[in-house]
Amino acid sequence: MALSFQVRNPALLSEFIPYLVATPFNLPHVNLRPFGVTPAHVIDPLRLESETFLRLLHRLDGLTFGPEGMPMPRWVFFDCSEMPGAIYGLARPASQLWPVARELFKVPDDYDGLVPVSMYVAIPMHRTGMWFGHNLSSLAPVFREHHVTDLDLTGLGSLTKGLALKCFGVKQFWGATQWMSKALHIHVKFGPLDLQTAYTPAHSERETLTYGFAVTDANLRASMGDRSVKLPRPAPDYWLDGHDVAGMIALQDRIEAGGRFVIPEAPRSTSAGGVEVPITCVG
Repeated sequence: MALSFQVRNPALLSEFIPYLVATPFNLPHVNLRPFGVTPAHVIDPLRLESETFLRLLHRLDGLTFGPEGMPMPRWVFFDCSEMPGAIYGLARPASQLWPVARELFKVPDDYDGLVPVSMYVAIPMHRTGMWFGHNLSSLAPVFREHHVTDLDLTGLGSLTKGLALKCFGVKQFWGATQWMSKALHIHVKFGPLDLQTAYTPAHSERETLTYGFAVTDANLRASMGDRSVKLPRPAPDYWLDGHDVAGMIALQDRIEAGGRFVIPEAPRSTSAGGVEVPITCVG
């Protein structure tokens, strides 16, 4: 693959193949050439021939979110991802898969298709161009956990999300994550995150924040590591501890009272091994 701008880890573009999971109903509404990259493989979730790939995709979700206690059941994957939305990611042929990955995925011996190493799932909302991010999965943290060094997967998650948002034609993005989630480091690469909730009892994980940003080519390029793009970021007013539930509720109260807040940059680690997230009041 070749892109017309810089990326943090160019090796990912030569090592992996882009794929797209979309129904025939949704396929006409996505851009198959985001930033000049053509998905060589489009998977139709309504066809029997897609069964093995989709099972491997579900396994990738389990490898990513199983340790956090939030893997998706298969029916949720179909009802809330494959049917209403789209899935974009990068993959590697089974014949070129690392032995540890074959074992983790439980790849069938007779399977010679693609094995997903990353995916981004998003669901369109009512307004044209507005999408909700449902799932970001990557083998990068799994490989770190298993001390696999065959290939540097640095930047795989942010590259996948950036290409996916371009592929889906997203203009306004919304998502939800937890204050302690490592994925927050990826999300802020797209620029300051506009907070809609800071404490969310409607979610099974109450310590969830809901965030959004307007999607432009500039913030997509920045997210994928193009150092020529500099996004404006306001200075933090204060830092919220990732375990400070009272602080989350207080911030939620201010949001519901009409205050506007953003997460302007990446969280920082504390000396005690915790996480603090920057907060800026913008209105």
